[in-house]
Amino acid sequence: MADQATVQESRTEIVLTRGITLVGLAIFAYETFNLMNSPPDLQWVWLAVVAVLVVSRMDIHIPKTCGTITLSDTFVFISLALYGIAPSVVLAGVNAAACSLNYSNPRKRAPFSAAIMSVSVYVSATIADRIFGDFRYPSSGIPISRLVTVLGFVALVHYMLSAGVIGAINSMRRPDNRIRAWAGYVMWSSVSYFVGAAAASLVVELISIVSFYGFLIAIPILACTYLTYKSRLDKVEATVVHAEHVTDLHLRTIEALAVAMDAKGDVPHEHVRRVQIYATGLARFFGLSEPELEAVKAGTLLHDIGKLAIPDHILHKPGPLSPAEFERMKMHTVVGAEILERVRFPYPIVPIVRNQHERWDGQGYPDGLRGDQIPMGARILSVADCFDSLREDRRYRKAKSRGEAITLLKDEAGKTFDPEVVRVFLEHLPELEAEIRWQRVDLQLAGPDGQAAYSDSEARPNSAMDEMDRIRDANRDVLTLYNIAGAITRSLDLRDTFAVFSSRLEDIVTYTTCVVYLLKPDSPDIEVAHASGRNFDQLKGRKIAVGAGIAGWVIANHQPIFNCDPGLDFDALKVEISDKYQAAIVVPLLKDGHVLGALGLYSTDLPAYAPDDLRLVEAVAKLVSDAIANSLHNALSAGKDLTDPITGLPNARALRHRFEEEADRARRHKDRFAIVMMDLDGFRPINDQLGHEVGDGVLRGLARLLASQLRSSDFITRYGGDEFVAILHAGPEEAADLVQHLQKMIEQRDFGPPGVSIRLGMSMGCSTFGPDGTNLDELLIAADRAMYADKARRKAAISRANTSGKLTIDQYRIM
Repeated sequence: MADQATVQESRTEIVLTRGITLVGLAIFAYETFNLMNSPPDLQWVWLAVVAVLVVSRMDIHIPKTCGTITLSDTFVFISLALYGIAPSVVLAGVNAAACSLNYSNPRKRAPFSAAIMSVSVYVSATIADRIFGDFRYPSSGIPISRLVTVLGFVALVHYMLSAGVIGAINSMRRPDNRIRAWAGYVMWSSVSYFVGAAAASLVVELISIVSFYGFLIAIPILACTYLTYKSRLDKVEATVVHAEHVTDLHLRTIEALAVAMDAKGDVPHEHVRRVQIYATGLARFFGLSEPELEAVKAGTLLHDIGKLAIPDHILHKPGPLSPAEFERMKMHTVVGAEILERVRFPYPIVPIVRNQHERWDGQGYPDGLRGDQIPMGARILSVADCFDSLREDRRYRKAKSRGEAITLLKDEAGKTFDPEVVRVFLEHLPELEAEIRWQRVDLQLAGPDGQAAYSDSEARPNSAMDEMDRIRDANRDVLTLYNIAGAITRSLDLRDTFAVFSSRLEDIVTYTTCVVYLLKPDSPDIEVAHASGRNFDQLKGRKIAVGAGIAGWVIANHQPIFNCDPGLDFDALKVEISDKYQAAIVVPLLKDGHVLGALGLYSTDLPAYAPDDLRLVEAVAKLVSDAIANSLHNALSAGKDLTDPITGLPNARALRHRFEEEADRARRHKDRFAIVMMDLDGFRPINDQLGHEVGDGVLRGLARLLASQLRSSDFITRYGGDEFVAILHAGPEEAADLVQHLQKMIEQRDFGPPGVSIRLGMSMGCSTFGPDGTNLDELLIAADRAMYADKARRKAAISRANTSGKLTIDQYRIM
């Protein structure tokens, strides 16, 4: 509907503009003919030259509009008073066209500007002539006081016509507030008309006293007027620009906080947008004021901002929370409110965030408010957020149907929710859902890998810790783990992997020495595969037996240990360490239930490690285990001729081996994974025009990029030619997101050798183990079908954009 309104406005504007242009140019041509039949004297020519060449360059832009204030109206009024209608209409039209040269697209602006000024001057002067008679001065003999009255009348009619029409056209370009846009232009532009009429009367009187060239006196008068008004408008424009910058900063602050919140949790952005549409619509239905409406808009984005202070292991825990974890979870509403109080929003967002989980019956939190004591914005948000959350999959439950969600809202009306808010919400639900569909944020139900579950039973925080410190401490660990995961996935070499993770690990867990133990195949020995930190040179290559020392016990029992005597490991390794180590953490490296080795941290400074340290080391151990398993698998594949010789990736044979492993795992754990088929667009011209050596280099670069963007648990293979296949540990939605990310990364990368730019595109299609098949051939067929559908869409989009029909060396993304 909004698009149709915009189209209608554009058509109205075009019809009005063209109509005025035709009428105005006809009047201009008619008066030009009259002027040529009885041309004025040379003095009028001088007057016109000064107006067109000098004064027309002194226009002032009106802030926040498409209009300008021109000072050349004074010379049009002088011409009217001295020479009559025809010369003045011609001067007004020529001068308006000259003024258009100062702006963009003068060919389009000049005819309309000349036309509107010709029409306005002609109509206003003709009406004045009919009412007052011949008012040319001094030939008509009218007194100067009467001339002032006549010119003032002409200025009024001229102003109402020209400013009114231009203001109306400008307001059509501001459909959000037409009246304000029209009034803004009309108010600001009034000065040029009435000041111009007064200045013209003064100049005409001077001409009658001194000589014709007394009109030159008007130039400094107009210059002073110009400088004064321009200075004022410059200040206004600077104020407007500053206000826009502040508003933009404010909006970007909201967005940045919302992005941080979404990154912390598993809540999808579409959920937040849908809740915003529901809540904003409800706020309008209840007639909330503009500040309250803005508070609801921002509150839907930031209502869970306090969850940034909740540790990641609690926030993302898939099972029930322990009592201690539950109490920690309860603080997010108060923490969020205190964070937003520091931002000092100009509208009441804080009560919405603080009281979003209050209940109508008074059993909510954090303040135990009941009924009308709860802020209206919070009542609206709670209904909107609950309804959309019920429609999505969570880790602890499946999504409910629309009918089930509506039934739950009705059941909780008068207990959890304001019954009137529920009634209005359900009454207008079809309208709100239509708006959601129009904005293309429809509900997409998650698969088995659904969204994270969050507890909705929060209470007051018990800690006095600064809220920003909570966020900083909680997110530092997550960010470091993310960096470790990203760094590990960029290399398949174990030495690089160990070096990267051990250096990054020190950012979140203090240690003096870090050791990676690996279980040797077909051997009872455990070998130190990597050591970093103090005394690393004495530990590298050392071996211990399974069951010996801390590391041997951890590997034998598949269980972590922390705060044991570190000397037990050094004794088992048969090394003499002079330093006194006080604390140790050793965790097993496990992959699919099989032990690969152990990760040990030893400290000379800490008297003991905390439980949170153990949790972080276990998280890092999971990443390291995946990297080790992948590296060992790649080594095994290479030994069995399962590696593509050009890219170094596993080949199609390796894909089938890996698929069987993943399928077996998925069946045992009732899990899913995705198959992604990838086909390089337009690869053949690279080989044909640049040679196979360049083409092979492109494939190697593409392989490195794909491997760097996938996780250590994923698997990427060159399937054949310019086709690649990936196995992703992801559900359909996550796989689709990753596909879009990969396509964007590929299109942004230049794969050409020095001196040659080669840009690529890649068509991709996904299938899911289970719904799309349970063997590799079925899944490859489904993914191939989706990939060719994607290829067709991309080809159609690019064909529309590329009308030349020729491809250059940097356009190989074209199919």
